[in-house]
Amino acid sequence: MSRGPDPSDWIVPSLPVGWRLLSFHFFVDWMQSPPLLANRVWMTRQVRFEHESEMAEELESDLLSLFKKSEDRRYFEGLERVCSNYRHDLSAIILPDIPVSVITEQTPIWAIRRKENADLGIGKYSVSNLKTAIQGHSGGPVKVGTKGLKFGTSAVECFLSSSDAAFPGDADGVVVDDQNQVRFVIEYKKHTIGDVIDNHLINRYYPRPDGRKYKRLEALRSHYERVNQLPTPLVILYFSTREPVIRLQEIARLNDHSVDIRRDSGNINIGGMHPDDIAKQVVQWLGIQI
Repeated sequence: MSRGPDPSDWIVPSLPVGWRLLSFHFFVDWMQSPPLLANRVWMTRQVRFEHESEMAEELESDLLSLFKKSEDRRYFEGLERVCSNYRHDLSAIILPDIPVSVITEQTPIWAIRRKENADLGIGKYSVSNLKTAIQGHSGGPVKVGTKGLKFGTSAVECFLSSSDAAFPGDADGVVVDDQNQVRFVIEYKKHTIGDVIDNHLINRYYPRPDGRKYKRLEALRSHYERVNQLPTPLVILYFSTREPVIRLQEIARLNDHSVDIRRDSGNINIGGMHPDDIAKQVVQWLGIQI
């Protein structure tokens, strides 16, 4: 698992009343040029088992009951309201929290969706089924490279990273207002090496090796902008794990060979600052009225 600070702590405390910060996985059709946003959105959660043998049991009713009683249901319903504005089809994908080494094509996963009668329902599937769904929503096979992921948000994601059905990337932070309208798409860029952040901004990594990441985020942003009929910025929030520094850049345009930056905060020293004070600076830079 990838570890480090949670950048949402530098945004959420200063959002206006009724505004939220969401995160979810989404798909683009890579057969289109430029890639087009697919209508499927996944909210993913993990479930841990005391014994791996428990996964073979019929757990659907128990998992659904636990989901309905948890905060995840409230999050799901809030995300549903946003999805309805943007023609997204939402599922909650429940993944087993087990070692990557024991995952196989038959490892079970579960999907929770809204049924036609408006109640929540759950189905049990396998990693093999998951791969088929990923390829179907992505326009065909999709890879992240030959070596796979060393770090990931789930064991299943790491398992699939070396296959031709790589788990869909996520939107790190989507700022939504009190009318369920998306106002910003924010990508978190963690800086872990000793070199200064200035030498590791997007221009160093776009179009290679991170071109696909930013093209898919641009597909998401542009979809929101078309529906909103208002500017919907894509912002990168850089943060260092070695020194108290963050930086914000708003992307103006992605070209085939370069990226244009509309705004740049420069390096912001957050040493000794409370997360709430950092959030005030970030939200004010975004242009949100506190």
